[in-house]
Amino acid sequence: MTRLFLVRHGQTTSNEIHALDTALPGASLTTLGREQAGAAGRYLRNASDRVHVLSSQAARAQQTAAGLATAFAAEGGAIAAAAPGSSFAEGFQRFRGRELAGLVDTAAVELAGEHAGSLASIFGVAEIPAGDMEMKNDEDSHELYHRLLGDWLHGRIDKIVPGGSSGAQVLTSYLPQALAVVAAAQAEGADAVLVSHGAVIRLVATWLGAVDPEFAYRAYLPNGQVVSIALPEDFGELLDQVADFAGEQLRDGVRGRFRVTEWGPFGVPELA
Repeated sequence: MTRLFLVRHGQTTSNEIHALDTALPGASLTTLGREQAGAAGRYLRNASDRVHVLSSQAARAQQTAAGLATAFAAEGGAIAAAAPGSSFAEGFQRFRGRELAGLVDTAAVELAGEHAGSLASIFGVAEIPAGDMEMKNDEDSHELYHRLLGDWLHGRIDKIVPGGSSGAQVLTSYLPQALAVVAAAQAEGADAVLVSHGAVIRLVATWLGAVDPEFAYRAYLPNGQVVSIALPEDFGELLDQVADFAGEQLRDGVRGRFRVTEWGPFGVPELA
């Protein structure tokens, strides 16, 4: 059965200075970040033979997706087309996914090489906006940002990042896109790789997989690491159930219905 691999982007220049860099397009990968992208691709090749690779619109995510795809293919894996015009893209829209785009970051296109035309960037999938704390790297800003993440992990998703979004808004944006990606990949008989961002991956995986919030809070996801999510056996029925849902209904309809099988270097996560 199709699996969803949520991959955190590789290290960036903003990561090096501990800046809360969440706005588009954001920083590019460092040399280490590119190495981490390749390592993620090789890791995924041991888990899958054929994948659709998508990313958020951030430069770092597109570049990671490109490096990942190149390494995956170099190890003999198949990169299935996800870009606009592909049958995957048609399925994505059929499952109510918002518009896809091809790679638009110049460095990502160069890194992807012959695979550039198969990769896609996706709207609605983004890091938790830092709001008034954007690009700040002081201790107080980090403490507030991560305290709010902790609130959201514990289900208090009404809390709002100053100048940013609530947890409810972040989930309502990300979850429908992720579901459409998985549904389209399943229809194509492949796994789905979605490259995005550390904090939001922890939030989404906790929500979908009923992961223990204390575990999710302390289990920081390093750059280039993967969270693996297994679909429920009744995934088709679940899609039918939420087909006409939106916003809060969809968000609550999928909560706890999936199984997180691996959480980066921490292995199988603790459950709530």
